[in-house]
Amino acid sequence: MSTSMQSYFPNEFFLLNLLSTHHHISKKIIIAIDEVGRGCVAGPVLCCASLWISATEVPFQTQQQQTWLPLIDDSKKLTEKKRNQCFAAILASYQSKPDTFSTSTTHFIPNNPSSLNSSQTQIHWNAAKFLELKQHSQFITEKEMMCVHFALGESSAEEVDSYNIWQAVQLAAARALNLLCQLFKNQSNLTLNFLNDAIILMDGKHFLNVPKDFINIPQITITQADSVFKSVGFSSVIAKVSRDNFMISQDKEYPLFGFSKHKGYGTAKHLSLIKDAGSCPLHRKSFLTNCQKTTLF
Repeated sequence: MSTSMQSYFPNEFFLLNLLSTHHHISKKIIIAIDEVGRGCVAGPVLCCASLWISATEVPFQTQQQQTWLPLIDDSKKLTEKKRNQCFAAILASYQSKPDTFSTSTTHFIPNNPSSLNSSQTQIHWNAAKFLELKQHSQFITEKEMMCVHFALGESSAEEVDSYNIWQAVQLAAARALNLLCQLFKNQSNLTLNFLNDAIILMDGKHFLNVPKDFINIPQITITQADSVFKSVGFSSVIAKVSRDNFMISQDKEYPLFGFSKHKGYGTAKHLSLIKDAGSCPLHRKSFLTNCQKTTLF
């Protein structure tokens, strides 16, 4: 929780207020989504979905001491050291291990992007316009939000090749949403209705196709959302460090490629290695048409 009178979440609360007053959409839950790994030539696409509500809605005995809030920012703006520190602090506050929130029987459900559907309500702002609206409104709040649950969804390199990268991103997000919903139903003692009381908030301008249970949840996209909203920045950090840790772990399996250094991105050295030695199962073959000669495995 913030120790000052200034909220860490003025933009989240203004967004909920804006939706209520201008779009007649009255919601209390924000599901913040961010993905990582879209531009890599190796490894999975990973999405984190985190569920946020006003701290006043959370029973006191279940409230987390969110001491990591000052550290949160768009993961791309943080050094690797600061990302890892923030990630460790988050897991410690939730008494979680890195693998406990990403594995589930729903991890690979849905298994095909053709089962996903468009959301009924889709609203987009660019960051500058959104912040201009907030400034003109003179909106002020001292309220805080709390992250109640968070979940990861993954699409493999093979799925990237099978469906294309955007379809794979949507699959990963759908899996994260399904797992988040399961966590909320199984573990939450809140009176709020996950599917009726939520919006989906994410970075960019493209809207996700989602599982049919989620089509009535309004989908809000805002450019640079991972910088504008602490909630999306949180998901950005969780997704980034989780994926980086996975790629580091793959060094033992495929030591030739140095995944711990570049995390699957197409650095000059990485691409040169692929061209000279071939690819491994972690590589996205559809991303390597200009440099791949063969495969090692």
